Amino acid sequence: MTFPPKPQLPPYAKIDPQKAAAKLAQPIDTARFAKAANFAAKGRDDLARRGYAPDGKKRPRRFSTWEVCRYVLPVAPAHLRRVLKAHPELPQGTGDGGAKWYSLEEILTLREHFAEEGAPNRQYLPWRPKGLPAKVVAVANFKGGVGKTGTAAHLAMSAALDGYKVLVIALDPLGSMTSIMGGAVSDEWQTAFPLIARDYAHHVMDENLVRKAAGNTELPLDETLREALTVSPRNLIQKTNWPNIDLIDAQLNLYWAEFQVPVWRMQLNSWPLRDALEPDLKLVE
Repeated sequence: MTFPPKPQLPPYAKIDPQKAAAKLAQPIDTARFAKAANFAAKGRDDLARRGYAPDGKKRPRRFSTWEVCRYVLPVAPAHLRRVLKAHPELPQGTGDGGAKWYSLEEILTLREHFAEEGAPNRQYLPWRPKGLPAKVVAVANFKGGVGKTGTAAHLAMSAALDGYKVLVIALDPLGSMTSIMGGAVSDEWQTAFPLIARDYAHHVMDENLVRKAAGNTELPLDETLREALTVSPRNLIQKTNWPNIDLIDAQLNLYWAEFQVPVWRMQLNSWPLRDALEPDLKLVE
């Protein structure tokens, strides 16, 4: 069976399709994608380093005398200068004349001094009732790109500027919070994953006691769960570029938990995942 010849493509704006196709560049292969990705990574690293100190570390900026007295300490600038002059052992800030700039470490030291020797009717240290546990704030949303990490970072920094000690637990495998806070992790065993696994392992052991007494098949306690039982939250907490903010980091391998956790929930649907990190938070208060 013969087919009629294919009709020639009609000319478009006096362009010959064959000649135009011959002028096209070679198709983009994976090597060119890798080259473009390498250039993008170098540009990203360059932008990141511009916000670092000369030693390659990120640090919060310094705060002026006006900012310290307006937003941080309930003292007048003139009174602050008198106190610093009378106590040369206190942080004096950097800069000439009255234009002084203070690091957050120095501000925290000034807080402690005014709390001891300042006016009794003013609050220099952050308020926290005795005997009550630390506050836990969760920032979550099923939608990506809605500002979860930025909101959590600003909440942490705001509390830190108020003088509170803050522990940030990053659960996003993208690791944006880790980058913001200047952290670094090598694998998922330095993230919150082993804490979640440890909590599940404890519930498995409790369930197995019940099953053993009833003569039923016990749930497996594999190598991952046994290793998680040896992990302490104190070994996962890192210091950040903020003196009163600590961090349990995240990194790309944490994405694996999104597949493993549902498997554990299917094996033991009574496991309260929502409370998996609560015992660990009590240990590090």
